[in-house]
Amino acid sequence: MKSKVSFGQKIFLFLERTAYKFLNASGLGNSPVRIFFSRAKTFLKKRIKPTTLTYLDICVAEHCNFSCYSCSRFSLLAEPEFPDLAITENDLKRLSELSNGNIPVININGGEPLLNQELNEYFCITRKHFPCSHIRLITNGLLLLSQKEDFWESVKNNNISISPTKYPGIDWDKIEEKANAFGCKLDYYDVTKGNKKLSRKFSLDVTGSQNSTISFNQCPMAVCTTLKNGRLAMCPLVFSVNHFNKYFNQNIPVTDFDSFDIYKAKTIQEIVDFLNKPIPLCAYCKSMGREIVGEWRKSEKKITEWTE
Repeated sequence: MKSKVSFGQKIFLFLERTAYKFLNASGLGNSPVRIFFSRAKTFLKKRIKPTTLTYLDICVAEHCNFSCYSCSRFSLLAEPEFPDLAITENDLKRLSELSNGNIPVININGGEPLLNQELNEYFCITRKHFPCSHIRLITNGLLLLSQKEDFWESVKNNNISISPTKYPGIDWDKIEEKANAFGCKLDYYDVTKGNKKLSRKFSLDVTGSQNSTISFNQCPMAVCTTLKNGRLAMCPLVFSVNHFNKYFNQNIPVTDFDSFDIYKAKTIQEIVDFLNKPIPLCAYCKSMGREIVGEWRKSEKKITEWTE
């Protein structure tokens, strides 16, 4: 039986969009109201009855050209790495078959996705298999002004929303002018258009002594379904903690029990049910992004950014 987006998911997405618009318009994006909203969103998302994936993240670059304090994906620690385009297309085709093309929001992100020279092709294959999804390019924006005309044309032709995080030191007025000139959508990510970018602390427990259920229920990242090499995980940590391990000589374990093989699934509901439960890696997750430490700052690449 092919999947449809549940009524609860539709209501959740409507309320989320409405709340983001309010926070942005009111200038409350960095206030305690924003924190309350984030926690309420996490609570509600894990209690609706989904019939398909609500979000899907496709990481097209492991590394990044920014160095953010306590990066949740450890991109500043990663060596340059891009996925295989053909494998990603096969995975998207499989997910489209399972979900009947019903995944409301798809994020193309990284690392920094603009580092990938095949990015235009990722726009095309994602739109091909998900013609009705809201597809967003999540970027730090640093390379937007240097993009060639074919990039902007691909963004427009594939109906991609450019969703930059408003980092300091970037000429956002010029970026807005260029996007408007090409008729492209520019939708600032995470309510940052009228607010300064903040830094958050993403804390790990290298001993694995956390209560997995509590970590899962409190974690705002446990709704960021991530695709990589034929497998889905409920959060990007499953596929990115290896960068932390390698850089700091740690051994946080990741097993097949932390992700789901999409080619073994008979229905999308099997995958959804798996993603809505704690995984073994949750025992190593302490406080993923709940602690704001002030205005955006650069990383010093010290392990204490993630462990204290």
